[in-house]
Amino acid sequence: MTSYKIKVADMGGLTSRSSAELVEEANHHKCNIKLKLENGDECDLKSIMNVFGLAPINCGAVLTIECEGEDEQKAVEGFEKLCQEYSF
Repeated sequence: MTSYKIKVADMGGLTSRSSAELVEEANHHKCNIKLKLENGDECDLKSIMNVFGLAPINCGAVLTIECEGEDEQKAVEGFEKLCQEYSF
């Protein structure tokens, strides 16, 4: 299992657009990908409805993306690149 952490910096928290960006990236990979919050809540990151179910995710929250499976390292690299290009 490989993980990647994101700190939500947008004053509006994790928006629907940023959630969609994460879900889209997750769906490019074959491995299982979970989004975990600091309070222990988690969901399948390949489902936008599951991510919306965790709302609200406020500014300052630290999100952990856990990837497990066939292309987990490639998935983490994809999230790193996404976070460099897109402000969360």
